[in-house]
Amino acid sequence: RYGSGRSSGGAGCIVPGTRFFVAATFLMPDAPTPPASIEEAIARVTRFREARDWDQYHTPRHLSRAVAVEASELEEEFLWKDDRDVAEHLRSEEGREAVEDEVGDVLISLLLFCERTGIDPLEALGAKLEKTKKKYPVEDA
Repeated sequence: RYGSGRSSGGAGCIVPGTRFFVAATFLMPDAPTPPASIEEAIARVTRFREARDWDQYHTPRHLSRAVAVEASELEEEFLWKDDRDVAEHLRSEEGREAVEDEVGDVLISLLLFCERTGIDPLEALGAKLEKTKKKYPVEDA
C-alpha cells in the first residue's frame, strides 16, 4: 500500500490518482527535515493523510475550501497591524512560528488539492507566470 512507510522494493511508484512519480526513497518514514522536492512534499502530506484515513474527506471542493480557510488564518496573523507591528511580529520567535505554521497549513492544503486533482503545482506556476508575463509586460511597468 502506498504510504506504508516501507519501500515497495521497486524504484518507485505513481501516486494514486495523479501523474506524480515518487521514488522509493520517499516512501521511507518521514524525517524531521524539510522535503527536498515538491514530489517528496506531496508524498509526505499524502502519507500523513492516508495514515489518518482522512482521504474520504479530501474532495477537491473541501480541499479548495481548506486552502481559503488556511490563507485566512495566515492573514489573521497580520490583522490590525501596521508595517512596524508586522516587522516586530515576524522578528519575535512566537510570531514567526505562528506565521510559519500558517504558511505550512496553506501549503499542505494546496499540495493535497493538487494531488487530488492531478495538477502539477510547478507546471501550474510556470503556466501562470507565462500568462502574467504577457498580460503585464516589463515595458509597461
